[in-house]
Amino acid sequence: MQRGTNRDGYEGEPRSDVSTDGELDNDVATASISQQEPLKELLLSLADVTKRGFVATSDQRSQISDVILKLSECNPTTEPANAYYNRNPQKFDDDDTPTLAGSWTLVYTDAPDITSLDPTMAAGIPSFLPQNAKLGRIGQECIPEEALIKNVIEWKRPDWVQGILNQVGTEYSGGDESRVLQKVCVEATASPIRPTIVELKLSGFELVGSVDDGNSLPSNGIFSSLQEYAVHGPAAWFEKNPLSLNGQLKAPFGQFEILYLDSEMRIIRTGQGYFAVNIRQDAWF
Repeated sequence: MQRGTNRDGYEGEPRSDVSTDGELDNDVATASISQQEPLKELLLSLADVTKRGFVATSDQRSQISDVILKLSECNPTTEPANAYYNRNPQKFDDDDTPTLAGSWTLVYTDAPDITSLDPTMAAGIPSFLPQNAKLGRIGQECIPEEALIKNVIEWKRPDWVQGILNQVGTEYSGGDESRVLQKVCVEATASPIRPTIVELKLSGFELVGSVDDGNSLPSNGIFSSLQEYAVHGPAAWFEKNPLSLNGQLKAPFGQFEILYLDSEMRIIRTGQGYFAVNIRQDAWF
């Protein structure tokens, strides 16, 4: 018999554990949950040890891939891309309803375009060159009612800046949360014919700054603006002058396949075959 892809996105014969309404049978769902939790805990532990995958060895990547594939076999959501063909924001009043919509933070990836963002961790060898910015969190904001996904990278003030300020005698005891949020915006679409796939088109770019003032900077007349930039860097500029280039461009941006989705974790595989593991968190962007 010729193998194909059925409505639930699985190759071969229709799954016997799925009822006619697309839900997993209760007995199977209960068994799957018992398998999922230990695998999720192991995956999060490995993600932490490898610093989001940035310093993962080949053996660790192989181990994480095995865990991801095991989790994908007990994915509790048969139509994980549903929000992007029903355009449903699905607010999270019901934590038992998995959906892509909402805010997600990256905890692991093996995608080189992401793991290369922090040169201090390149190949596990610390860099001794000063960096223009320190990599912070990485995440996604999924807005299905607007057919939109925003890929967000947080850039923070590098640690060496405070050392320079101390050396030149500038007293500043504020926090270090001044940051620039880099957002790549993509148009996202899906179809019930392929309920695990989300297609992407590049649609815009945003840069937004926010400054953590802490204690006020000393005022030195004409040098106050220079001091502000020295302490906060580009965050001070982009807080006052946010950049938005949305709707100017529509270009293919690939796709991703949702391997696993529950109310707190999402695992995808990109069109290039790389993994990304995200956890649901309150929006920090």
